[in-house]
Amino acid sequence: MKRNIILLLEIALLLVILRSSFAQYLLADMQHSLSDWITHIAQMGERQKLSELQERIDPMIANMSEYQRDYIFEITSNRSQLESFERHYCLNDDKNPYVYGNTRIYLCSEIRKLEF
Repeated sequence: MKRNIILLLEIALLLVILRSSFAQYLLADMQHSLSDWITHIAQMGERQKLSELQERIDPMIANMSEYQRDYIFEITSNRSQLESFERHYCLNDDKNPYVYGNTRIYLCSEIRKLEF
């Protein structure tokens, strides 16, 4: 009987502590950190493939102007920008002020080789 009362008191105390604002803040912070960590791990393969793409296209864009190189590295830095570039400038053949001609054709062929 005494054991059951102590157990109920411990559970009640635990509930009071967990409902406090400090505990809520701490748990939310832990959840955020864990979520960021899981996202980082999940995107590791994607980042590696994008990095390999940047290494492959680096010799081709070495003689381009700085703003063109920055633009290409920006679009190859994440998957959504790369897919948007491919959809607009490779598949739909829109005009791009930064990447055009043989460079665009080469970049589109390298993007097609990627498998996510």
